[in-house]
Amino acid sequence: MGFSDLSPRDLVQQLHQDPSNDVLAECAKRITNPDTEFETRNELIKHFGTSVDATQHSWSNCIGGETCHPTEILCPRSLNDLLSAVKTAQSNKSTMRAVGSGHSFSDVSPTDGILLDPHKMNQVLKIDTTVLKDPSSVSGLVSVESGITIANLNSYLDSQDVALANMGAYDGQTLAGAISTGTHGTGVTFGPIASSVRALVLVSSDGTVYQIEPSKGITDPAKFASSSNPYKVQLKQDDDWFNTTLVAMGCTGLIYSYMIGVVPAFHLQEFRKAYTWDELKAGLNEGASSSVLMKHRGYEINMNPYADENGVRKCIQVTHDETSLAACGNRGILNWLGGIISTIPGAEAILVWALNKWPGKSLAVINDAIGALVTPRKELNGYIDKSFKVLDVGSAVNSLKAYAMELSMPCDKSLVANVEKLLDVLAEQAKKNQYLAGPLNLRFVAESNAYLAPQANRVTCMVEMDTLVGIKTSQTLLKDYVKTKMCTPGSGIRVHWGLDLNTVTEADVRDMYPDFPKWFAIYKTLNGDGMWNNNFTNRIGISIIKE
Repeated sequence: MGFSDLSPRDLVQQLHQDPSNDVLAECAKRITNPDTEFETRNELIKHFGTSVDATQHSWSNCIGGETCHPTEILCPRSLNDLLSAVKTAQSNKSTMRAVGSGHSFSDVSPTDGILLDPHKMNQVLKIDTTVLKDPSSVSGLVSVESGITIANLNSYLDSQDVALANMGAYDGQTLAGAISTGTHGTGVTFGPIASSVRALVLVSSDGTVYQIEPSKGITDPAKFASSSNPYKVQLKQDDDWFNTTLVAMGCTGLIYSYMIGVVPAFHLQEFRKAYTWDELKAGLNEGASSSVLMKHRGYEINMNPYADENGVRKCIQVTHDETSLAACGNRGILNWLGGIISTIPGAEAILVWALNKWPGKSLAVINDAIGALVTPRKELNGYIDKSFKVLDVGSAVNSLKAYAMELSMPCDKSLVANVEKLLDVLAEQAKKNQYLAGPLNLRFVAESNAYLAPQANRVTCMVEMDTLVGIKTSQTLLKDYVKTKMCTPGSGIRVHWGLDLNTVTEADVRDMYPDFPKWFAIYKTLNGDGMWNNNFTNRIGISIIKE
């Protein structure tokens, strides 16, 4: 039997097994309606690891932990398509959400209403300099559609000899997905990716198109009012609107495009060196003003959460600094998952099983994994390359997958005590054979003006707690113990929206975010009929009840 004889369901299964097979893809196109969602779903499977079943209208994130069964999956290519999608949702009285590349480990995006896959909205847009207050500022601006991936954005920026000032550690996310959840890099002088946004274009639930900017935005209102405006875009230069919609987890509308600030292209020099936690923590006692954080453009710590018999916790210190040197050196192992593969041959097949059987072995596995990340001795100048190549450390390795919860701690004089408290929680649960199967990662981020950004109104230390998919006790450990014991009222500790494992509650949001009332007021305007409702909005108590 040839590929053309397969049912759509079987074709999907075959594409999962062989996602790069163009013959399979062509067969799928021939035997299905070209207007169905199959082609884009195949694109997701092929390029971004998100699983979508064409015959059952189902979607799941990159590890299969979040799934939904939408009534329809739409694949907009333009602003006009977004407006049509809103009209469809209005006529069907349906909810609607946009997904990114499926790299959130929470219920932020899934919906059983209409699901939008934005990956075909991936174009660089021409900036109308005639409406800018300062037309010469265009050299530091780029306008792009929201579905472009960070990887493709970086490629374009590189071709123009410019770059993002900072980015997260993975470039497979869509730009909107990264911005809307507070995704960040590291460096106390750089905010999350959202801090690079100068304007965004959004479609609200009533079909109004807004261009939203800060009160002192880049656009001249008078020039904008007299410009060609076929979509009747309303210019909204208002700090409350901007700081609400910037990090809104998809709750305030469909984002069509962003105008972002960029910087001249630059090279980074990376060093990864082995230390212990006791050696590093003293250097963080002053919080954001600690000399080690001020010295380096980017600074992070990869730490084994478990101490050995001598009470030693192994760490890898990572530093990034701008350099005029040309690209050189070999980074070696990309990330801790690669470290596992390099030190434990055949790990994909046996490691999860082995760690479920002998949880205490996590200590040694994590030590080996992060130990493999040290800059090779022969690389006296470290690893030097274009900024975006240094900042991207990749995702899953082969079939070995991971997920995480990430805490947002104030980067002040309480930081070391808070990290120590987290280590104590993990040590206490380890006595009950509840372990993480991955390291902690500490990154440092400047404050954000976005009301619901995990970094809102303070310099922040983001503490990511990684573990392998399939470790039986990790979910319970993170959700029932870490989150509960660390995020107590008044602690100031928050959880990353895309990495909260569905633990943040209505009470949490109001405690964690002082500006939530401002955010909620704008949200009610943009979600007036509840179109953007989903399990996430239910969970944090903000769903709009339709009359």
